[in-house]
Amino acid sequence: MIIHRSLAAGVGLAALATSAFAQSSTPTAEEIAALRAQVQALSARLEQLEAQSQVQAQATVAAPAAAGTPAPVPVDAPRPVVQAASAPSSVDWSSGLPEMRSPDGGFTFKPRIRVTADLSNTFGSEFDGRNLTTTELRGLRLGAQGKTPGGFTYWIEGDIADNAISVANAFMAYNRKLGGRDLEISAGQRLNDRGVEGGTAEDVTPFLERSLMVSTIGPERGAYGVGLSSKLTGSVWHASLSVTGDAISTGTANDSVTLMGRTHWSPFKTDAGFLHLGAWGFVEDLTPNASIAARSLVVSSRGNDNLRLSGGTYADPKGSKGLGLELGGVHRSGWLMAEGGKRVVETAARDFDQDAYSISAGFFITGEKPPLSPRTGTWGRPKVLNPLGADGYGAVEIVGRYDTADYSDNPTGGEGDTWLLGVNWYPTNTTRVSAHWSAWSVDNRTGTFVGDDSGNTATVRVQTAF
Repeated sequence: MIIHRSLAAGVGLAALATSAFAQSSTPTAEEIAALRAQVQALSARLEQLEAQSQVQAQATVAAPAAAGTPAPVPVDAPRPVVQAASAPSSVDWSSGLPEMRSPDGGFTFKPRIRVTADLSNTFGSEFDGRNLTTTELRGLRLGAQGKTPGGFTYWIEGDIADNAISVANAFMAYNRKLGGRDLEISAGQRLNDRGVEGGTAEDVTPFLERSLMVSTIGPERGAYGVGLSSKLTGSVWHASLSVTGDAISTGTANDSVTLMGRTHWSPFKTDAGFLHLGAWGFVEDLTPNASIAARSLVVSSRGNDNLRLSGGTYADPKGSKGLGLELGGVHRSGWLMAEGGKRVVETAARDFDQDAYSISAGFFITGEKPPLSPRTGTWGRPKVLNPLGADGYGAVEIVGRYDTADYSDNPTGGEGDTWLLGVNWYPTNTTRVSAHWSAWSVDNRTGTFVGDDSGNTATVRVQTAF
């Protein structure tokens, strides 16, 4: 614009000069002064026109942008395709399955998949019917979880196991902070918070099956119940309380009612580990039941239905109550845990005691930290330091356990125990291959296989879970 202004001023000056010189060959002082004034006026007019032109140009650019038309893009500005590619994705694949999020993050949806397959061989029993080699799809679980605005979360899972379809977790929860702690209140069906092993999902426990202690010291309805649950979680402790009926059923009879609570504390927490202390208990009303059928407890492997411990039958039950204690800890790559308790079944005739405990330990020879949470007091998945396929060979854990259960206070109840040694290989955070061997002893007083018997069971499992 400055060049245009100078050029216009020069043209105007030349035109004026030509006109003046045409009238007189020698301009006077008055003519020169008049000519200078005209040039200055012309220059001022050009500056005014330039300012108006800039204002009109800015208005022209702003109007299309306000109407939704993209403004001109500078040459050095990033292209829209590049900007879209670098924007945060609404789908997260970090856990192996897609977790979808709404643009504002208020809604999420994540599918859940678990596939578990077992090969089991039992040998050494005095009963030929127990010496079985079996293959089993131990579990095929499909489900989903996510959150909705307002602090709500949901979780639903269906399980296909033992040639039957059942509902596992199916609940909705409200989450918020309370005094700096995490408060969760849920309604629906969910896994009991009952000890370290009993409160942990089956796919993340260090063993292929939960211990005899977990199967014994629990309410009659089993590991799941429909009702209300609450949990308050701190940095190294938690406390939970629930009131539930039976698990999802046909609804042809009154439900039993169970009140259950648990708390744990992980003191002396350092980078090297922590101590674990815990306790839990329950009280249940069994008056709607005319009798309690004999429990059939898994011994070593669920794939062999002929290898079970019978808990005996109980006529005219009134209720039961149980108490369990937890003591253990984590140090570097090793862990140790002892759990035990007593259940008392109250009937019209008398009370019957059921006792059980387990002692277990493990060590990661590849250096991983045991995934026992100091916040919830339950197991999680190990974080593999060198996954297979990423210049590593995965994580390797050696585990061992002794567990025992005694129902002999009931004339029809049996007793049994197992010694277990196993190896868990985790190629990645979501896959697991296990080989476990156990020496077992069972003494049943009723059923097909009566009397004292012992033998061995070897099981290999392949599992993937997301």
